[in-house]
Amino acid sequence: MKTKRSTIKKRLWSLVSKYIRTKASDDFGYVTCVTCGVKRFWNDGIDAGHFIPKSRGDAIYFVEENIHCQCKRCNLMEGGNFEHYYPFMIATYGKEKVEELIVLSRTTVKLDLLALEEDYKMLYEAL
Repeated sequence: MKTKRSTIKKRLWSLVSKYIRTKASDDFGYVTCVTCGVKRFWNDGIDAGHFIPKSRGDAIYFVEENIHCQCKRCNLMEGGNFEHYYPFMIATYGKEKVEELIVLSRTTVKLDLLALEEDYKMLYEAL
């Protein structure tokens, strides 16, 4: 039986989210929300939040430069807290890269989710 694309995508997102949060954690497992500065353990009230919403499509969904640690309040209750996310992105990547991400979010792609999943498994195991 073939696995549904949506099932693979959910599984991949879970892995990418875990990878992003773990990669950003300090030696004690704590991360800082990029939008409000709250510090929490990587898996306790911290999400991998998108600068450009993942609802914009696969072209932007798994792009690491578009995904950073955010507390659940900023990511969910404040809709990503764009007012503070945008300055973080400009300071971190520069205006040109932010513009590239915006252009990318307007494109359509069909990702090889299984290949991406294998890539992120290896990246996570290497942490």
